[in-house]
Amino acid sequence: MNTASTGMGKQPEQRMARSRKRHFLFAVFSVFLSGAASLYIAEWCLSYQRHSIERSDRLQPGMILYDPRLGWRLNPNWRGSHQHHDFNVEYSINRFGFRGRPPSDTAARRYAVVGDSFSFGQGVGDDATFVELLNSASGKAEFLNFGVPGYSTDQQYLLIRERVKLFEPDGLLLVVYLGNDLFDNARPFPLQGDHAKPYYRLHPDGSLELLNTPVPRESRPAAARTDNLAHLVLGESQSPPTVLQRWLGDFEITRRLGLFQPDDRVDDAGFAARFSYHRALFKALIERISGSARELQAALTVVLLPGRSYVDNPASVSAGYQDFLRRSLLSDLSSMADVETIDLAVALREARDKGNDELYYPNEGHLSPQGHVLVARLLGERLAKKVF
Repeated sequence: MNTASTGMGKQPEQRMARSRKRHFLFAVFSVFLSGAASLYIAEWCLSYQRHSIERSDRLQPGMILYDPRLGWRLNPNWRGSHQHHDFNVEYSINRFGFRGRPPSDTAARRYAVVGDSFSFGQGVGDDATFVELLNSASGKAEFLNFGVPGYSTDQQYLLIRERVKLFEPDGLLLVVYLGNDLFDNARPFPLQGDHAKPYYRLHPDGSLELLNTPVPRESRPAAARTDNLAHLVLGESQSPPTVLQRWLGDFEITRRLGLFQPDDRVDDAGFAARFSYHRALFKALIERISGSARELQAALTVVLLPGRSYVDNPASVSAGYQDFLRRSLLSDLSSMADVETIDLAVALREARDKGNDELYYPNEGHLSPQGHVLVARLLGERLAKKVF
C-alpha cells in the first residue's frame, strides 16, 4: 500500500474523531445550558414564591390605635380579618379593648394573661387561642387575654398598672417571648415595628427612668431601620462574608439549602457580655411587676415562650441566644420568692422531636392552632391544682 492510499484511509477516521469530539462538546454544552436554565427557572420560582408570601400579609385596618402612654392599644369593638399565605382568620376585640370574652361575674378565680402577639393569638381565630382554650378547659376559673401585638415587658408593666389592675385578677400570667422581648425593652422603637413606644432606662443604682413619654406619633426613622436582630445578637463578632458568600449567598436556592451562608457562632460568654444590660433591665421590670402583683394580691407566673427557630432549628444562632436567655432568666428569677416560672421551650422542642412539626406557621412564624393546643395543655397541667 502506498503513502497516498494510507493518508486517504486516515482521513475518514480523523473526520469521525472530530465529529465525536464535536458531539461530546455539544452534549456538554447542552447539559450545561439545560442545567443553567433549570437553575434560573428554579431561582425565579422560589424568589417569586418568597415575595408572594411576604406580600400576602393583609390585616384589615383599624385594629390598632395610638396611645400616648403605651404607644398603641387595641381598638374596642373592632372586628376584622387577617389574611396570610399561612392562614385566613378573623379577630374580634371586646368592648374593653382586649381580645376574647369579656370578664364574668361568676368565675371563682380570674387570671390575666399579659403578653404580645403570641398571647393575642396572631394567626388563629378567637376560639383557637391558648387563652380561650384554657377557658374552655377550666370549670372554675376564667382567663382574660390582655395580649397586644408588639408589646414588650415595659409596655406590659404599664398595661398592668393602668388597665389590668381594674379587673382585679387573682393571678397574672406574664408570657415572655424569648425571640425579642428583652431587646425591645431597651428601645424607643421595637425591632419589628414602626410605632414608637415608651421604654425604661436602668440606672446604676437600680432605679428605672421612664422615657419617650408621651409617646411620639412619628414612625421609626430611616436610620433606625438599619438595625436588625442579627446585628444586635452578633455585634462585632458577626463574620464578614467571604467572596463566595457575597456572590452566591443571596440566591434563594443557596439560602434555602443553607449553602454559602455565614457560619456565625457565639458562646455563652459572648452572649453574657452582650445581653448583661438587657437581663438586668428585664429583672428590674419583673421586680416592678411583682410589686404590682402583690398590691393586687395576685400570684405572678412568668411563662417563657420560644420562637420557631428554637423549636425547628436548634443549631441556629437564633436558637442559641434564645436558649441562653431561657437559662439565664430561669436563674435570675429563681431568687425571686414571689415569682413562679413556667418554661415552655423544652417541652415544645421535645414535642417537635417526637414528630409534631406543625407547632408554628412555616412562613409567618407564630403559633399554629396545634401550637396553641399544646401551649394550653402545658399551662393547664401546671395550673391544674389552682383552676381545674
